[in-house]
Amino acid sequence: MAVIFLRLSNYLHHRIELRDGVNETTYIDINGQKQYIMIMGQDESNPVIIYLHGGPSSPDTCITYSFTDYLTDEYTVISWDQRGCGRTYFKNIKSDPENSTASFEQALDDLDALVTYACKRFGKDKVIIMGHSYGTALGSTYVKKYPDKVSAYIGIGQLVSLEEADIHSYNDALNKAKAAGDDTSSLEEKYAKFCEKPGIPTLLELRELTSKYHPVTKEADHMGLALFSPYAGIDDLRWLLIQMGDIKKYVSLNQKLFDFALSFNAWANGTSYEMPVCIIQGSEDWVCPTDMAGNYLDAVASPYKKFYVIEGCGHDVHCAKPKEFCADLKDFLNSSKLN
Repeated sequence: MAVIFLRLSNYLHHRIELRDGVNETTYIDINGQKQYIMIMGQDESNPVIIYLHGGPSSPDTCITYSFTDYLTDEYTVISWDQRGCGRTYFKNIKSDPENSTASFEQALDDLDALVTYACKRFGKDKVIIMGHSYGTALGSTYVKKYPDKVSAYIGIGQLVSLEEADIHSYNDALNKAKAAGDDTSSLEEKYAKFCEKPGIPTLLELRELTSKYHPVTKEADHMGLALFSPYAGIDDLRWLLIQMGDIKKYVSLNQKLFDFALSFNAWANGTSYEMPVCIIQGSEDWVCPTDMAGNYLDAVASPYKKFYVIEGCGHDVHCAKPKEFCADLKDFLNSSKLN
């Protein structure tokens, strides 16, 4: 009963808060598929932010309210279950059960179609692109390809190089383990296995051991946010069960996207941006290490750039400390003179 009451309260809060704007969950046609989006904002004339989830194939649309609640007064935020995952996957499972159409190039085309939809619907020339983790690979690539459609780029837990990130994380964990006098044989064994056969399964096995030496003070409560979300549905749960099941089967469902993520290197894409750039990191992010993201932003050439580090948070900083995260985000967007 408590869960039902809190979900209902959350639903009514958003209904009232967004009554004069937009509070919508729907499927729209994107390049031959019905794809799921959520749109939230108090005033449809506000600038539009398109948020790109991580993973790849780890949609978090049902919990984005946790941070968008602090943005909707000044921005309209569009969240999206990308092709091949979440509600979008189940909507198209009959026509594409093996996700044969899910690739990075297709994701770029899908994002461009979503940007076009958002601009037309809300009467904008440009949108703000905001990505998290793998979403920063998609977002940073997109904004360089279509700079005329983007007013600013925001990276949360910026992916620079996944392979280099976990090697960096391993070396740091190994040094800390040795300093503590711990037995490092298992750690070194998992690292050797990862180097011999790099892939998501071996990467996750390595992270299971390195994470011991990289504790996070303020974790995001994903399960609690989903449990009390007025937007969570059965297909969100169905996809979560796939993610929590056989990891090899889960990865194979989006193999092309995972292969791309493992090979992605932000340096190879160049460091020149035609729009303002912001990166927001948790101080304890070792999935996409904060010092690597900082080094990357130092090399970025753009009209305006800013780097924020939120203390005590890990990789999901926007959900762990949403109020502080959104304060930094608004500070960047206001100081970059976009509004």
